[in-house]
Amino acid sequence: MRNRICWRTLFLLIVSLLTLSNTGYSQGERFEKLKKLRDRFDADGDGRLSSEERANLQKFLQGLRQKPQSEDIPASLILGKTGLYGDVPGRFTPKVIESHELPDERRGKVIPLRITFPAETGSYPLIVHCHGAGGSKENGEPLVTHWVSHGYVVIQPTFGDSISNLTPQERLQFESIGDFVSSAKVTLEWKNRPDDVKAVLDSLTLLEKTFPELEGRIDTTKIGVSGHSYGAHTTMLLSGMTMILPANQTISLKDDRVCAAVMISPQGPGNAIQAKSYSTISPPTLIITGDNDGTPQPGKSDLKGEWRKQAYDGLKPGDKYLLWINDAYHNFGGISGSSWSGAGPSAPDQVLLINSTVIAFFDAYLKKIPEAQEYLKSDAMKKHAHGLARMNMK
Repeated sequence: MRNRICWRTLFLLIVSLLTLSNTGYSQGERFEKLKKLRDRFDADGDGRLSSEERANLQKFLQGLRQKPQSEDIPASLILGKTGLYGDVPGRFTPKVIESHELPDERRGKVIPLRITFPAETGSYPLIVHCHGAGGSKENGEPLVTHWVSHGYVVIQPTFGDSISNLTPQERLQFESIGDFVSSAKVTLEWKNRPDDVKAVLDSLTLLEKTFPELEGRIDTTKIGVSGHSYGAHTTMLLSGMTMILPANQTISLKDDRVCAAVMISPQGPGNAIQAKSYSTISPPTLIITGDNDGTPQPGKSDLKGEWRKQAYDGLKPGDKYLLWINDAYHNFGGISGSSWSGAGPSAPDQVLLINSTVIAFFDAYLKKIPEAQEYLKSDAMKKHAHGLARMNMK
């Protein structure tokens, strides 16, 4: 039954072949793409496309043809019908404290924060989300809003490497984002970032006193940390990754308050990170990367998803997960809420897959929801992601 295709489906696949004919794929690659495309829209897995499934495929193809110069990838997953955990917004209403400067008297600095929380009364687990190099507390809105709607408080610090901290004159020193993220302004912040997060965790009671609407909202026994790119590096350090310096000097910045960690685009081995550095990461961990998940750093264009995946390979078994998103670039279809050269195309399906998996992960390890725990250990991703992603666990 799997190989029987009705004539209407065959016609659409021929159109698909023509659409792919100018993409640079070889003939064999195009036909492999066609098979994956059919499977992607075969929601019930019966080997044939129903009228509704054909309509979704046709809409997808029209999107490709109408934007021939655009890299954007139209959505194919239908919200609420994917079979994936937490794919639709939850029942909570996000409320935002846009900006607050948290004083850190011990280090003589302030840490800009953005705090998003459910408007409904209740006690919720906390996620501290860490932006990438040069970013700010405003980055990650497509993720944060979804997570809060599922019953989480999310605090986003702005770290010292943020471009927002630069004066116009200082910005002129850098010709590209790659130059900036490779500069000392960024690289020397690696140790300050975890200390900023620790300062935030030390100040939760102060934040509740400062903002009465937060009183009783944060469950300080259920803390998760997440981060993208350089933010993943920060998350790994807080989770126990060991930095190995010259003469085998080691540094650990682990914070035992972290109960679960999500690392999107983590760093593979290099400099002070060795293959054995990851083995000391102890909390339940979800690592996310994909084929084209590269770095803007000059001279490192060959470092992509397989390099980042080595972080997962180096983890000790036990509550460790890898979400691999096929064809994903560094911005995973738009998770940062902004774009830049090399960030990759807009791809709503990739954002959905990350949001779904992260909610399942935090629900399993912060809220201890049995359905989420069962979901993570199931083959749901294989069944319902339509070939767009895969999950590994150990």
